[in-house]
Order: sequence, then C-alpha cells, then structure tokens
Amino acid sequence: MVSYVLNDGPRPVSAATKERVLAAIAELGYRRDAVARNLRTGKTQSLGLVVPDIGLPYFGAITQQLVERAFEAGHQMLICTTSWLPDRERAQLASLAERRVDGVVLMSVDPLQDFSAVEELGIPTVVIDRPEVAVRGAHRATAHLVAHGHERIGFVGAAERLVASRRRREGWAAALRGSGLPSRPELIRHGPCTRAGGYVAAGELLALAEPPTAVFVESDAQAVGLLRAARDHGFRVPDDLAVASGEGTELAEFAIPSLTTLYQPIATIAREAVAAVLATEGGTLRRLDNQEFDLVCRESCGCADALQ
Repeated sequence: MVSYVLNDGPRPVSAATKERVLAAIAELGYRRDAVARNLRTGKTQSLGLVVPDIGLPYFGAITQQLVERAFEAGHQMLICTTSWLPDRERAQLASLAERRVDGVVLMSVDPLQDFSAVEELGIPTVVIDRPEVAVRGAHRATAHLVAHGHERIGFVGAAERLVASRRRREGWAAALRGSGLPSRPELIRHGPCTRAGGYVAAGELLALAEPPTAVFVESDAQAVGLLRAARDHGFRVPDDLAVASGEGTELAEFAIPSLTTLYQPIATIAREAVAAVLATEGGTLRRLDNQEFDLVCRESCGCADALQ
C-alpha cells in the first residue's frame, strides 16, 4: 500500500487511505530506499561528468550547467577531474562504471583517441568535442586583430600536446596566412592553462626585442594573466598590445579591460549533452559537436565603441 501511494500506482488508493499513509510516513520519518529501487529498475538516477580541470572558468561554467540540467532530468551528477592526464581520465571512467552511473558526459584530454576501451565499460557516453569551433573561432578572433592593423600577432595556448590547443593554433596560423602574414615561431607560447601560465607566457613575449602588438590567447584564464603581465611590463592594453581570447566566460566580461572573446553557448551545450546521454543505450559512445560561436568585441582589442 505504501508503494502504491508513493509511486501513484499501479493500483488506485482512496483519498482517505492515502491521507493515512502519508500521515504515517511523516510521523515515522520514512524515506525511500534508493538502493532497493536501483536494484529493481537497473538505474541509479546518476550521471558521471569527467573534465580536465574544474577550477578553470570554462569547465566550471559548463559543469554548473550540466549539473542543473541533470537535476531537472531527475539525476545526480558525479563530477570527476583528470588534471589533463589520459591515465587518470581512464581511471575515472572505470570508477564511474563501477558505480553503475546511467551515463557519462566526457570532456576528454584527447578527443581523437581510440575510445573502444570506453565503449567496453558498457555505459552510454557522450564526448563533447567541437573541432571546427576551435579552428574557426581562433581564425575569426585572429582575423579581427588583423583588421585592427596588427601584423605581429602572437599566440598563447595550453600544452602543445593537447588536441584543442593544436586546433586553435591552426586557426590562428590560417588567419595570418590568409592575410599574407607569417606565423612567427618566436611569438608562440604554450604553457599551463591558468592565470599564472598566461602571466609567464606573456612575460616572455613582451621581453622580446620585437614583441607582438597583439595576441590571441586560448583561454580566458591565461588572458587575465596576460593582462597583468602587460601592466607589469609597462604595456597598455589595447594601445600597445591588443588581446583576444577564446572561451567567452564571465571572467572575460569583468576583466580590466574587458576581453574581446569568443562566445560559447554553454547552456545549450549542456542541455544537448544531458539529453543525448539519457537517450543513449548500452556502451554506445556519441559525440556532441555544437558548432555555435560568435565574436564578442570589447575593450581589449580596441573596440571600445562596442560597449556604448
């Protein structure tokens, strides 16, 4: 009878009986047995999320959106980080499989890897991977800096071994090439995708005999570090050094000066990812390639008029 009341069926219960059952539940402090329910249904009402670094603004923002969308769908989200290490990524995925999550959203360290081992875990997995956005976004931001009249445009990215960083560097180089400009090796820096990493990279670039007059920076965190380095080295942004970044988080909007950056539809990506993983069966692996993005022009490139 308690089960019929709590689950609203399958058999009907009279209003008087339902009222007595609910009163008894309140008095006794009864709670559903989630373990028993999971054994009966074969579902845990939980999803896994694996990201490289939840401390970075982009991953933090998309994690929050994924947690919200999962909650709306009646699922808890278990969050795992990998610190950009492929071995840790595999270990976290195996751990989630052992906990019998109903599916996994993966932002992989290496989205081009062989995922057969992931499929063998037997859990639905959605890999968020947006290769064209990485290339075309970096191209558009760099071309915008070229349109401001810059010819010595640097690149600051994450570790060179990372696929996403190589893609953005490809877009940066293609934009320069398309404008008849060289992609100068001395103006390229790879390092930690952090504020400190951006600070160190910018310090090296600005100490050159011929420093860049503009820089495309892969992440907003690195870009904020670069802004501080520019100030410490006596460079005014955007007068002496124009800057554009590639993630479009809230950090970019509230930096000083505000960062010209690439808008990313984080809420849409999260909604699509949760819907996809819940619609996937067994050990199937799917890729989510949302191709939306836009360039948001702010103060750091010299587009002050965009704020008026």
